[in-house]
Amino acid sequence: MDFQAYNKIFVCKENIQNVKVEGTVIGYEFKIKYPSYRGTFLSCIEELRFKMDGEEIAKDDIYFCLNNKQFLLDELPECFKEYWFVREKATVRVMKAGGIESGEHELNAFMKHRIPYTGYFGQYLVLDSDVTDRLTAE
Repeated sequence: MDFQAYNKIFVCKENIQNVKVEGTVIGYEFKIKYPSYRGTFLSCIEELRFKMDGEEIAKDDIYFCLNNKQFLLDELPECFKEYWFVREKATVRVMKAGGIESGEHELNAFMKHRIPYTGYFGQYLVLDSDVTDRLTAE
C-alpha cells in the first residue's frame, strides 16, 4: 500500500488564522489531518514539527488541539486514550506575540508516526509524512 499518497491531505487547504485573546493577538493557528485511511492514537505520533517560511517553530510554542482538548507536543506520547479520527482536523496553535502577517506563507509539516495495527512481533511500521504547502494568512 502506498501510504505516501495520503500526505496530500496532511496540511489542510484552509487559511491561517491569528488568535486573539481580549483584543491582543497571541499567536496563529492552522489545520492538519491525519495522513492515512485510518485514525490513530496520539501516542503513536513519534515526532511532529513545523516550519513557517523556512524557520523552525519551537516545540514549546506549539499546542496540538483535538477533541476540544489542547496538548503540548511533549504530552502526545502519553495520550494513549486520545484518538485522532481520520476525518477530524487537528488545530496547530503557535504562540507568537503579534501572530503572523497577512499574505501567503510557506508551511512545512513533518510527522513520524507508528501505524498501531502493524505491531507484529514487536515491530511497527513507522511512516514519515513531510509536506510543504503554501497557505494564506488572513
